[in-house]
Amino acid sequence: MSLTWQDGAPAVGEYLELMRLAGEGRRAPAAAAKGLEGSLHVVAARRRGRLVGLGRLVGDGGTVAQIVDVAVDPEMRGQGLGTGIVERLIAWAEAELPATCGIVLIAPPGSAALYKRFGFEIRTGMERILP
Repeated sequence: MSLTWQDGAPAVGEYLELMRLAGEGRRAPAAAAKGLEGSLHVVAARRRGRLVGLGRLVGDGGTVAQIVDVAVDPEMRGQGLGTGIVERLIAWAEAELPATCGIVLIAPPGSAALYKRFGFEIRTGMERILP
C-alpha cells in the first residue's frame, strides 16, 4: 500500500466524502469548513491522490486537545491506516503542545484497543450533539 501523508486540511468536499464513506454522520459544508479551519492539526493520507484517511486534533492548544474525525475509507480498513493517523497526531502533539496538555477522545465502539496501545485509558464521559 503506497500512501502519501500530508499535514494540513484537505478540501472540504474531500473531507465530506471521506466522512460519508466512513459512516461518520452528516456534516454541513459550512460547518465542516469552519471545523477544518479551526483544527490544531490535521493529518491526511492519500492513495493515488485520493483522500483515504484523516484525523484531526482540536482544542485550546494549551491545556486540552481532542482527537476527532479519525476516518478511514472502508476499502482501506485493516491495513494499519488508523494506527498511522493516530501515531502522527500524537507525534505532532508531543512536539508542539505543552507537556501538561491532556489529549482526550471519544472512541467509537470497537476501537478502544487501538487507542489503549497509545496509552489512553477508558473513562466515563458524556456527549450532546446539537440537533
